[in-house]
Amino acid sequence: MSSNTTPQTTHKSHFKTQTGEQYVWSPVKIGGGGFVTGIVIHPTVPNLIYARTDAGGAFRWLENEQRWEQLLSAQTISQPVSLNIESLAITPQNPNLIYLAAGAYTKTNSGEPPSGKFLKSEDQGKSWQILPFSLPMGGNEWWRWTGERLAIDPNNSNIVYFGSRLNGLWHSENGGNTWQQIDPQQLPLGKPHSETQNKAGVSFVIFDPKSGILEGKTQSIYAGVSGEGIYHSNDAGKTWQVLKKLSNSDLVPQQAVINSKGELFITLYLREKDPQGAVWKFTTEGWQDITPSLNKNYSAITVDPQDSNSLFVATYPLTPTRIYRSQDGGKTWIKLNNNLDRIPWWPTWSWWTLTGGIAIDPVHPNHLWLTTGLGVLKTENNRDQTLNWSVRVNGIEETVTFDAISPPGEASLITAIADLDGFRHQNLDTFPQTTHGNGAFNTTTSLAYSAGDPNFIVSVGASHHDPSVIRAGFSEDNGKTWQNFASITQKTHPPSLVFGNVAVSATDVNNIVWQPSDNKPPYFTQDRGKTWQKIDAFEQPDMGGGAHSHLWNSQQILAADGVKGGTFYLYHHVKGRLFRSDDGGKTWKIVNDKLPGGVWQGARVKTVPGQEGEVWVSLQDQGLYYSRNFGQDFIKISQVEESQTIGFGKAAPNRQNLTLFVHGKIANQSGVFRSTDSGTTWLRIADYPLGYWGSSRVLTGDMKVFGRVFLGTGGNGFIYGQPF
Repeated sequence: MSSNTTPQTTHKSHFKTQTGEQYVWSPVKIGGGGFVTGIVIHPTVPNLIYARTDAGGAFRWLENEQRWEQLLSAQTISQPVSLNIESLAITPQNPNLIYLAAGAYTKTNSGEPPSGKFLKSEDQGKSWQILPFSLPMGGNEWWRWTGERLAIDPNNSNIVYFGSRLNGLWHSENGGNTWQQIDPQQLPLGKPHSETQNKAGVSFVIFDPKSGILEGKTQSIYAGVSGEGIYHSNDAGKTWQVLKKLSNSDLVPQQAVINSKGELFITLYLREKDPQGAVWKFTTEGWQDITPSLNKNYSAITVDPQDSNSLFVATYPLTPTRIYRSQDGGKTWIKLNNNLDRIPWWPTWSWWTLTGGIAIDPVHPNHLWLTTGLGVLKTENNRDQTLNWSVRVNGIEETVTFDAISPPGEASLITAIADLDGFRHQNLDTFPQTTHGNGAFNTTTSLAYSAGDPNFIVSVGASHHDPSVIRAGFSEDNGKTWQNFASITQKTHPPSLVFGNVAVSATDVNNIVWQPSDNKPPYFTQDRGKTWQKIDAFEQPDMGGGAHSHLWNSQQILAADGVKGGTFYLYHHVKGRLFRSDDGGKTWKIVNDKLPGGVWQGARVKTVPGQEGEVWVSLQDQGLYYSRNFGQDFIKISQVEESQTIGFGKAAPNRQNLTLFVHGKIANQSGVFRSTDSGTTWLRIADYPLGYWGSSRVLTGDMKVFGRVFLGTGGNGFIYGQPF
């Protein structure tokens, strides 16, 4: 059945407020969108399938509902952990047991040592314990598609191995309570790669379950070491020897499988510009090079548990002609044709993407699963020359959010996200039809609409891999169609004017102010982006330069007044000052210098449509402030102890002021709150919406539906809540 006709269920959660009002929380349906880096299928339990992602957590497949379920939520774990999953391991001996390695980066900007966590579940992910051990992990770094780095001894569930990026190979003999490092003199740490600063280290660990048992442990274990070779222990991990010394320090072992004969198959990556990767096979007769096609890198590999000679391999990155099948153990290969029944917005380049994992279903050997940079695919005819793939992403909403608006008009929500630009959502519970840029690979960082003409929307973004590939401009029809600013099409656009925040005058859609990222000075236009003028005032020493720190900071520190034309506000974190322009961005003055300074991560400025001179400033753990005299004087709302994000929505019945939403901490309670009286009283409408316990990057109310609110996450897309 095609992905477009497969019944799609939507996971919802209910929350009863302290007044008894019911709130229902649901995901805004997008459909994948992120890199699913690996997939693991249990060898004996039907349909017990797990997937890991680089930014969105770990998931279990629910066959009866045809959807994925998030395993890391407020209902399953006692405290927040990284949703960047480095590795996942299961065991045939105990179908309830799972280990996860979670952590985003092996380096931190703060200078503190990075910390990755090991998680253990004994009930298929319904609950987790955090193990008392930590190593740096790179679940969102280069090489995140290798592995699996975690491996459980198939004959002894207390034995667990982990191949780390920086610290070599580690093992536990008591179910993860304590860990010991394998002597790096026996098994090295791994060499760096010339293409990237991210180290692969020990990229996979795998047991041969039929090799025999020695002192209660599986006898034969293999590990791939970056730039070093393939290492083997034949005495249950006591000693290790290199089986194949790599000839090039840039060769990185990627993934490995073992068939029912005990034969080992591995894939290798060399480098992007000189892709001379390989596929190798190790048997009792030694190594064989079984590479399907030269001058390519290889990563994903799987073998049929019921047929030791049947295997599939895919290149890295993926293309529609680079999945290969062998039915004679790698002696010969068939290059497969691949058709994809895409969900509506998936771009035409959906096959040209990152390669995650590939796995044959052991219960249904004709079924093949594949994970990619956009999600999860499945085919049920893997023996044919042409494979027909359908999308299986229901429940995986893996996008990093930047902004969202809900202006009056047809669309319920218009979003800005990383990588895939953003969407216009007319129906929150169905997949969108297209991205703003019709499939262009862009990161949109800011959206704004004119309070006097809500159908006029501005948007700024570009490819974060190449910021010169820019998509920034405007829509005159509520986000249905977009056109780039003329400065871009005419190639006169200032090079530093990219990403960051944008605002448009309430009375003149030609008047736009743009604060770019990387501490660059802002610009303004009064001809709808044909020409841009740099605001020199912010380059003066006492001004502190541009106010937006870097691309990935979700701060929104620029806004236009909700009524008065040509009036803009900008919060600058260096000294905690609010700037205002009353002439469309030409000149700026400090109207308040008493706000807390130093809050750059996630600082936000919001104005209120229809309310002249009303400005709100949200400053994380420094609280929430408002002004009703154009920013001259601010009042702190004492109840709000922490304000991660704020937004406004439709007013409550019989009230004129818009509804205010805050995600933060109020009166010593954390959650999402609603106020219908401008912050005098508060109602907590969620503790952890849909189980999401991470920080929010976006919050906005619905201007057409009272009480509805949208929350943007750092890896799980958008969540919306509404009174029930």
